[in-house]
Amino acid sequence: MNELIIDTENAIKNLQSNMQNTFRYLVAKTIKQIGESNRHNTIHKRYQYSINQIKKTLQQNNLTIARADKSKVLIIIDKTVLKQKVNKFIQENNIMELNKDPTEAYHKQLQQAMKKCEDLIETNRRKYLLNIKPLHQKLMLT
Repeated sequence: MNELIIDTENAIKNLQSNMQNTFRYLVAKTIKQIGESNRHNTIHKRYQYSINQIKKTLQQNNLTIARADKSKVLIIIDKTVLKQKVNKFIQENNIMELNKDPTEAYHKQLQQAMKKCEDLIETNRRKYLLNIKPLHQKLMLT
């Protein structure tokens, strides 16, 4: 960076005296942008290193990050304990696995119901009320 500054100053000295200040301003602005972009890159590398260390620690200790209930709180929990809690919840609430995903059928019913309600819902606003391709959440218990 210092070499760049020295080289540009030497080049500016070769210009006409009335043009030197203009170019000094432009060069200073450009060098400042370069310096700031390098700082952000360094910070990004530090964050990436920290994230990789956290991932490594989680894997070594058989831990995972999960959302607590319906809040925005995150917890760190042992994977086997989480699996046991999910299985217990499924058994206690008599939850069964479905053979076919009903999301598509419900989506079609919803579209038909909205078409019947033309007086309540304008045609051009209907597209904002429906998901294009709704997906259900998949629960993996492996």
